[in-house]
Amino acid sequence: MSFRNADFLRNLSLDAEGRLPADFGARLYEALIDLDSQNGIVEQQTNSNTKGRPPAPPAISGLTVTAQNGHFDIAISDRNPIYAGINYFAVHADNPHFTNPTVIDMGQSRNHNIFLGNVTRYWGAYSSYSSSLASPTVFHGGIKPRAVTGGGSVGGPAFQSGQGTGTSPPGVGFQGPGVAPFRSTNGRPPTRS
Repeated sequence: MSFRNADFLRNLSLDAEGRLPADFGARLYEALIDLDSQNGIVEQQTNSNTKGRPPAPPAISGLTVTAQNGHFDIAISDRNPIYAGINYFAVHADNPHFTNPTVIDMGQSRNHNIFLGNVTRYWGAYSSYSSSLASPTVFHGGIKPRAVTGGGSVGGPAFQSGQGTGTSPPGVGFQGPGVAPFRSTNGRPPTRS
């Protein structure tokens, strides 16, 4: 990172009477403006917010899930203005209340295909940025989730308990990277090594 007046500030000294140079304020202002501008560039490139958590993206435009012979095909449409680095998540459960859901991190793709066998599942989807909260959830079928049955002759697996995503606790869905900035056993941020 570079900024105007770095050498001036590095070598700054008071005069014989203990005063700063007359142009100190102007030079410091120029340096701070450069740093603030570069900070804004980093925020834009990383979709981050140095003043707090970036806002969640808007709700996706729609979710369609079809199935045949145990294969479920997921298609998310998102016609919103968005930033680079958005990630999409699909969530499925055996009930329309999404108790104990399974979350699929689809990354930046808006399409996914998964074999679950001949099971009936309810589907929801949402998006988030790497450090934002999750967008509002959209369900296959609209406000009232509609079940999709896999079909075929192969039964589906016995689903394990949902483990959530990011910092969210097990058994919770629809949180993207999680609502908390970290998860630990002692209430303090984990140590980075």
